[in-house]
Amino acid sequence: MLKADYSMDINLPQSDVWRYLEDWSNWAKQVPGYQTHKNISPTDSIWELHGKAGSITKDVKLYVKIIEITSPSTVQFRVRDSEDRCLGSGCFELSQLSSRSSTLTCLLELELKGLTGKISAPLIGSLLPGLLEKFVQRIAKPLTEADSVALPL
Repeated sequence: MLKADYSMDINLPQSDVWRYLEDWSNWAKQVPGYQTHKNISPTDSIWELHGKAGSITKDVKLYVKIIEITSPSTVQFRVRDSEDRCLGSGCFELSQLSSRSSTLTCLLELELKGLTGKISAPLIGSLLPGLLEKFVQRIAKPLTEADSVALPL
């Protein structure tokens, strides 16, 4: 099982960050390698990613299911690839630091199956923390740039 987590403080109230985070279509576009996503239902979607590690490239189709949303602090989800070789779960946890700042944490666990999974696990395991860090920073960027997203007052 591969595991990674990353936390980031954001200089916005928890309620502002939550309004962005609770709509997973906002953060789907922030996944490194994002190509497109399609909503299947309010809890299910298909994401297409293009991954690159050195000279190796791969297009991946991920099925993402929102398991639970607990306002204003937690989004839990599951992911799997189209061949069920990569299964995982994760969550976003949002906590209030003060009336004007909050902390966003993302946790992700992946299980890679089959021979390909065993071979690629060391590489993916070494890349996962950096990818998760980049992902969370991309989620925070539109929130902290004044002109990128219009947050309700």
